[in-house]
Amino acid sequence: MDRTFDAERLDVSELAARMPQGSSLSINTIRKSDIKRLAGLDKLPLVFLGLRWLSASDLTSIPLPTSIKGLRIWHSNKLKSLKGIEVASELEKLDLRGNGLIEDATALRTLLKLRTLSIEGDQASQQKVATLEFLEGLPIRHLSLQAVDGAALDLGPIARLAALETLELSGLNFQAPELAKVAAAHPWFYEQLMDLPDCKINGMRCKKCSGPQKELFLKSKKSLWCPVCSETSLNKVLDSFSDLVAAARP
Repeated sequence: MDRTFDAERLDVSELAARMPQGSSLSINTIRKSDIKRLAGLDKLPLVFLGLRWLSASDLTSIPLPTSIKGLRIWHSNKLKSLKGIEVASELEKLDLRGNGLIEDATALRTLLKLRTLSIEGDQASQQKVATLEFLEGLPIRHLSLQAVDGAALDLGPIARLAALETLELSGLNFQAPELAKVAAAHPWFYEQLMDLPDCKINGMRCKKCSGPQKELFLKSKKSLWCPVCSETSLNKVLDSFSDLVAAARP
């Protein structure tokens, strides 16, 4: 069963009477006054829970089911801390999109089954994260940081993710020396960057030659490169980054 409700229309007791095991539930527009309507949520047999427009600074007031394997929290700009998420001990996938500044995510360190983590901004603004220290020791295999403000982020914790298999990383202000740490620790990520993937946005072609552009997040405020018209400057950026990676290798 997959259901979506606005919080003001949510009747948890009615759902509990007929919701089968393995169900998914999404709840929208959760005002502070609506949080009391979530009582009993932790008793529902859910494998996925979505929370949108949540008016809470952390998750301590949300009765998260211990059974959920997937959790999405999005468009919740008041959310500052993930404290309270530790009760979702079976969580394998966490998706955070377009929320407020994530100041404290240390509670994630208790989630020993967490394998996939996605933190993304939206079209209006980049997602801000105070630090990535919470990643230390997590068994994450798949990490996505998309439209994230990386100007002041130490990417060392990503470099030290021993189980990491895939990394999607984009933003206009990640620092090249920090990216080099990751590329030195995970050679497959270095190759991924050097392969210059095609721009994912349709219609974003070079204004000079109309050819396809490539994505590369190594130079502040520039992410799209034409391999023909910008060949010289592009090669200079790639060569400089390769030197940084070589210096970062043990």
